[in-house]
Amino acid sequence: MSDRETWDARHRAALGTPLGAPSAWVMSRALSLSAHDTIVDLAAGRGRHAVPLARAGHRVVAIDIVAAALADARAAAPMDAIAADASRLPLRSGSIDAIVCVNFLDRTLFPSLASLLRPGGAAIVETFTVAQRALGRGPSSDAFLLQSDELPGLLAPLVILENREGLVRDAAGERYVAQVMAMKEAVSRR
Repeated sequence: MSDRETWDARHRAALGTPLGAPSAWVMSRALSLSAHDTIVDLAAGRGRHAVPLARAGHRVVAIDIVAAALADARAAAPMDAIAADASRLPLRSGSIDAIVCVNFLDRTLFPSLASLLRPGGAAIVETFTVAQRALGRGPSSDAFLLQSDELPGLLAPLVILENREGLVRDAAGERYVAQVMAMKEAVSRR
């Protein structure tokens, strides 16, 4: 079964059920952005973060590989949605104010995120670390788990504003994650 088929089946099974709670850390950082900013929620799924951001008045573009999941998100809040594979994002370089990426890890994709951001744009990323295995749930493959202190390096050349790693407990549940907020420099250094 392909990744698309796996995620399609998972999202279709959840259609119509309540969304899980968003990450409190991600939401606090994203809500601190200007209401005029366009926020891309990468691997948005059914909109656990996109829906509350759109309801708060932000312009949100939800991107996910599963069109049915995006339809569920759009039914819950006004937003744009793009069904696309993250490895082939249909976005212009320098066109995005902010990117939110939660529980999605494709190491080959991260270097291109900086090019999508406008100068001064932000990336807000939270995803599982290898310590998550201790909880017995979540991804088990190293391909989808960060090593200790790995995330800041994946976001280079963005400037790291905040970097946290460890056990988090909030309404979204208990999980071991790395959390980084980073920014693209407004003016290139020469």
